[in-house]
Amino acid sequence: MTAHEPALGFGEYMETVALTRTTVRVEDRVIIGGVPMRIVDVVRTHTGVRLDLEEGERLWLTTRSRLTAFRDPDIDPSGNRER
Repeated sequence: MTAHEPALGFGEYMETVALTRTTVRVEDRVIIGGVPMRIVDVVRTHTGVRLDLEEGERLWLTTRSRLTAFRDPDIDPSGNRER
């Protein structure tokens, strides 16, 4: 479920991913209210996942939460982008 396209101010090449409490990663980027934000920490608890954002904001994901996020594409050891 990835579409390769430039993302608002996030760099030249990013993939879009479905972000849930099981797929979220540090360095993922989301746009909330038109503001691009980078995830700097992911804290998993029994009630959900807390995302600490670079701007000092926090966002909680629960079992029903689903967002669209942007992620740097995976790069294999030879430096080629995986597709």
